[in-house]
Amino acid sequence: MSTDVKKKQGPLLFLSFVISGILIGGGAILPGVSGGVLCVIFGIYRPMMELFSHPIKAIKKHLSLFIPVGIGVGIGFVGFAKILGSLFENYKLPTLWVFVGIILGTVPMLLKTAREKTGKTQKGDLVALLIAFFALLTILLSWKSKASSMEELNLQSETSISMELNLLTTFLSGIIWGFSLIVPGLSSSSLLIFMGLYDHIMTAVGKLDFSVIVPLILGIVLVAALCARAVEKLFEKHYSYASHAVVGLVLASTLTIIPMPITLWGVGLAAVGFVLAALLDRWQASIQRD
Repeated sequence: MSTDVKKKQGPLLFLSFVISGILIGGGAILPGVSGGVLCVIFGIYRPMMELFSHPIKAIKKHLSLFIPVGIGVGIGFVGFAKILGSLFENYKLPTLWVFVGIILGTVPMLLKTAREKTGKTQKGDLVALLIAFFALLTILLSWKSKASSMEELNLQSETSISMELNLLTTFLSGIIWGFSLIVPGLSSSSLLIFMGLYDHIMTAVGKLDFSVIVPLILGIVLVAALCARAVEKLFEKHYSYASHAVVGLVLASTLTIIPMPITLWGVGLAAVGFVLAALLDRWQASIQRD
């Protein structure tokens, strides 16, 4: 290959990595969208896991990838956060209904992915799904009941508790988000919506509030660094069980944020979200084929 061709490919390759980073950073904070899945789609997942497992070795090996992707992730994360913060502030219930539809619309894709090694959902897989579903649902409903008795229930939508955004809860949010980054298929946004923190975090990140951004990133990095190897081994040895358990977690966390009372217009917006998720699935599949 000539030197001129390499020079032309260099900036274009850098730009393509930046664009991939923007899509990963922006998509990772959307409810129903897994940052881990996006990393897999754009070929970033394996280098990312290497970074968390063997940082020095990975940086030397993938520095030319990490720099543009990191720039893109920052742009996408802040840009999308600004938009989502505005939507939650001005159109909270309609936005929530659309997000519920998007999350539920990803379930068929998650189930298809979970079955790809066995070809079907076996009894053990179903047990893993149900255990994960009922375990998380029980925890969240108990938490919600306790918050309600303490008059901490968010009265605007009656679907979430109102936790105060502070250093500890922001760090906890980072930990939760970190799991969605290293566990393909898992979206943590619905859990943060339930906790009443999602919209506050989006607004703060959109305003470049580093008192929120720094502990959020620290939480993400901590859980990724401590759990990346364990998660990778879990999916290597028990892929089907783990993937079906993820489906159970997604269903349970989504069920708790459905706005009450259920309205016809809300169901209609959820249907729109469901269709958007189906279109996203087709787009992701086309990228993977290419």
